[in-house]
Amino acid sequence: MASNLGPPSPLLVRVSEPGSRLHRKLEKYFQSRESGGGECTVRLSDRSTQDTFVVEFRERAAKEGVLKKREHQIVVDSKRVTIFLEPTEKPIEKNPRPRMSSLTQSREGVRFGEKHPHEEHIPNAVDSCVQKKEHPNPGRRYLGIHRTAYLPDNKEGNEVLRLLRRAFDQKLIFTVGDSRVTGASDVITWNDIHHKTSPFGGPDKYGYPDPDYLKRVKQELKDKGIE
Repeated sequence: MASNLGPPSPLLVRVSEPGSRLHRKLEKYFQSRESGGGECTVRLSDRSTQDTFVVEFRERAAKEGVLKKREHQIVVDSKRVTIFLEPTEKPIEKNPRPRMSSLTQSREGVRFGEKHPHEEHIPNAVDSCVQKKEHPNPGRRYLGIHRTAYLPDNKEGNEVLRLLRRAFDQKLIFTVGDSRVTGASDVITWNDIHHKTSPFGGPDKYGYPDPDYLKRVKQELKDKGIE
């Protein structure tokens, strides 16, 4: 007898730190009884970041089983990695409104050196919903997304933080369109305001050190009317 399966039920997940062959290990975990899940596939949400994945379950019950479990962890490269869940389905009648979590300050781990002695990271997320008339494909759904950006904890860094919050509230940080990295359509992408998504690795890895970054991002914000 043929199985009457509905469309894949997606779940956005973020890991506390990246690791080797991570999407395969996540797939194995979410298909196991330990997770409460079931048959699924796992893919990177966006190749510009290595810590956020989309898990697509064949059955909604498997996704609900995962959501019922409060904590999820796997072992990657001999390290315990925490998995954070971000449901990606919202009622279609809801007007999508991006939300920015409260700023979290970290004074441990990676430091930017003498000029940038501390780091500030800005968690932000956008709900999944249906594209509106201002989007490229009205009526089609798009998945939610979670990103973390890093700023130096100094006067200029805090100034940029305030500007980025204003831009986020005005829905200028993200847009819906085609990914420049993967070529995928109907996905949330950056909207030409660059963020540092890693505290290290330099510009090639979207990280620091990058001495001209704050000057550049202020100009990008000014170009969109934020100054």
